[in-house]
Amino acid sequence: MRLRGASLKVLLGLSVFFSLGGVTGIYFFGPARVDGAPPQGGKIIFAARQDIYTLDPQMAKWASERKIMQQFTDTLVAHNPKDGKFYPGLAESWEISRDGKAYTFKLRKNVKFHDGTPFDAAAVKFTFDRIQEPAIAGTLARTYMTSYESSEVIDSYTVRVRFKQPYAPFLALVSDVVLAPISPTAATKMGSEFATRSVATGPFMVKEWVPKDHVTLVRNPNYNWASPVAKHQGPAYLDEIIWRTVPETTTRTAVLTTGEVTITEDLAYSDIAGLEKNPNVRILRGVPAGTPWLIFPNVDRFPTNERRVRQALHHAIDKQAIVRTVFHGQTQPGSSPLQPTMPGYVPVAKEFFPYDPTRAKNLLGEAGWKPGPDGIRTKDGKRLELVWIFGTGDGWEEMALLIQGMAREVGIDIQLREMPRAQMHEAYRRGEHNIAETSWWYPDPVILSTLFHSAGLATGFNRARLGDSELDKMLDDAAAMTDARARSELYKKIQRTLMEMAAVIPVADQVTIVGARKEVEDYRFNIVTFPVLYDVYLKK
Repeated sequence: MRLRGASLKVLLGLSVFFSLGGVTGIYFFGPARVDGAPPQGGKIIFAARQDIYTLDPQMAKWASERKIMQQFTDTLVAHNPKDGKFYPGLAESWEISRDGKAYTFKLRKNVKFHDGTPFDAAAVKFTFDRIQEPAIAGTLARTYMTSYESSEVIDSYTVRVRFKQPYAPFLALVSDVVLAPISPTAATKMGSEFATRSVATGPFMVKEWVPKDHVTLVRNPNYNWASPVAKHQGPAYLDEIIWRTVPETTTRTAVLTTGEVTITEDLAYSDIAGLEKNPNVRILRGVPAGTPWLIFPNVDRFPTNERRVRQALHHAIDKQAIVRTVFHGQTQPGSSPLQPTMPGYVPVAKEFFPYDPTRAKNLLGEAGWKPGPDGIRTKDGKRLELVWIFGTGDGWEEMALLIQGMAREVGIDIQLREMPRAQMHEAYRRGEHNIAETSWWYPDPVILSTLFHSAGLATGFNRARLGDSELDKMLDDAAAMTDARARSELYKKIQRTLMEMAAVIPVADQVTIVGARKEVEDYRFNIVTFPVLYDVYLKK
């Protein structure tokens, strides 16, 4: 089987719309302009919700890190959200072996890393081999390359990547920044310092990082190898990007309104209607690939190790009320562990777990949990208490309180524990929770392997603490399937299986909402709705 990259040919100004519960996601695409070059120069200040912990793509664990890395890295393949297809990136073309175990990439020539090191096949091999080092364990890059075997330099601009088994999602994953090639020279010379000033090939370069405050990116003046998904070729229009950490939602809205920042992510849903009336602000929406807002009952810890308890919790949650109260109608209730934009999506949760508090109470009664004097159910002298650990600033605060109240109505006492993200992740790895949470931006349904395969128990990504051999086999088979239709059908079966296990509760589908000042032009999202600022310019 031979698959090659191809030039993107679309009409000028073409945009594509995704509908999600009345919310429209807008992705902008188009070739180089014919109506005159946009103005050069200027800087933008981007208000980010979460702090970052590394600038090394292979060390990334959080979406906050991948968002900024999108600006200073390039990937071998470009994943086009318009049509879901793959286009040339740093690779001009590629071939996939018939058995699905080997990917051979023909690379662009005359590309250089920010430090002047030539980009070539040896750099790709260095990057992928480095991901196997012990220091990279537990990172997102490692989960992307779980069945990696080796990389072979065929010639200076040809590299073959081999896997131990067929690996269907690789093109989608290699389009993500965590697999972006890095400079072997800089990574070897800088050692641990590489995490503070990463060196890649992208349109912007890292100038400085002040932890817990900001990162400064500057234009790469030599950049001339953008993918055909971009609107132009050559260096970026902007001189500089200040990526500022602004964790408080109200503050992000305020600094956007005053013009102190140029772009703000993750606006408060309650502020959207008002901001849409502001003539100085534009609201941009996108529907990301990945997962909805999910919570995971721990199947390995009492009392969520009882299936009826997990089922009752699901029936107790009024998702429509959460969408109305927390999201102000900007999204829709979650119906699957996958987003509606993902291949193989099927809304199984609606079938298995409609909102039904009476059914929740009956399930708990059948399991021997009887109402106690304070309304919380008991069994064998133990109260029905669940520990929910969630991350500081991860956006669950209001939802957690609502779900806590809904659970109490059926006799479940949820005890909320908010932790910094690193501490939260470690608690998940040790299985100290009854309820965990997450929402992933991910380009392929193989995310279900990351979240539910037993291999994820050691890393903390398997937050449901599932160790089911039959499920593992289905996940492995789906990851290996090269037939897209058969693969989608198997993922539908996997979603149904997870609902039967009551191992995950989709709460609400994700929608990305960004605010930009009126002078910002050509802001666009990638496949997971991370910002792409290469084409952005400031209208005079």
